[in-house]
Amino acid sequence: MKTYTICLVGLEQYRSVVVGGGKIAARKAETLLEAGARVTAISPEFCAVFQDLVRLYPSLEMISRQYQEGDLADAFLVIAATNDAVINHSVWEEAVRRGCLINVVDDPQHSNFILPALARRGEITLAVSTGGASPALARRLREKLESSVGAEYGDLAAIMAELRPELKARFAPGAARLQAALRLVDSDLLEVIRSQGMEVARKYALELLAAQAEVND
Repeated sequence: MKTYTICLVGLEQYRSVVVGGGKIAARKAETLLEAGARVTAISPEFCAVFQDLVRLYPSLEMISRQYQEGDLADAFLVIAATNDAVINHSVWEEAVRRGCLINVVDDPQHSNFILPALARRGEITLAVSTGGASPALARRLREKLESSVGAEYGDLAAIMAELRPELKARFAPGAARLQAALRLVDSDLLEVIRSQGMEVARKYALELLAAQAEVND
């Protein structure tokens, strides 16, 4: 079984190609589009989900024909998601020649990257991977994470991002700054977000930060 590192890649500046027009291809394309990718989908036919996606994402281009050699020119990332093993293999061969990242759905041996099961909470991304061994298990684990990490964690991440300038201004880099940030995360700030909302939580977080700075002084 292959092993994969977990890596978050910015795709906004790169061309991604999805070969296939079914529901699985649409799901893969949606994952890329949500990350800001420019996606070209190639298939003789497209399912209804693709029709919805093209209305939501102007960066999605749909080409209604069979895959052809040369379709991966300038592609950075490629997904082969057809129900034809011969076409998938041809896509893989071209992708390898061009040095693309390539994922052939349900074929880890012909993939040099995989898309993990994702759960998003604002700027927080939770990713689960079984290395291609069992997408079903990855899905169930993702569902467990979704049930235990609520939307308030996304709000907490937003507050922490807003407080970064204050943390930098009040605490020396290194251990002192890290400990100050961890005390905020470990405080009852999450409960304040849940019970009283973001505005109250922002003020409360600033009070906690000021109190920590006074102790350090």
